[in-house]
Amino acid sequence: MFISCPSCGSRNVRHSRVQHFGEHILSLLGRDSLRCKDCQHRFLARIWRFTDLRYARCPCCYRTELSTWSEDHYIAKWFTSLMLALGAKRIRCEYCRFNFASFRPVRQVYRFRRNPKVEDSRESSPDEAFPSH
Repeated sequence: MFISCPSCGSRNVRHSRVQHFGEHILSLLGRDSLRCKDCQHRFLARIWRFTDLRYARCPCCYRTELSTWSEDHYIAKWFTSLMLALGAKRIRCEYCRFNFASFRPVRQVYRFRRNPKVEDSRESSPDEAFPSH
């Protein structure tokens, strides 16, 4: 499930502050107040689907493109360290690069490739590299 701005269609959204008590109640029921980072439009969106509740999701951007992180490259906060000691998994959002821990399984392990290898249809052989005269 992708959350997108109803005004411009962008998926670049963030949490917005709750403005009144009714929005706070709605956020407990799964409808969060969000703001588009591109057009600044504020809207309410359903962030839960009952079929997705058992899978891990990024707490910042709600995406499910997740991978793992290493303790060598990131120093975890005390609460995250406590969760890891209790058996949680190290999870990293590949979109917003947020590291967190969760007891929920990852729906699909996402492999993020920064430089995809492009296959060239005209492979050069070693003889073509140095033509003989």
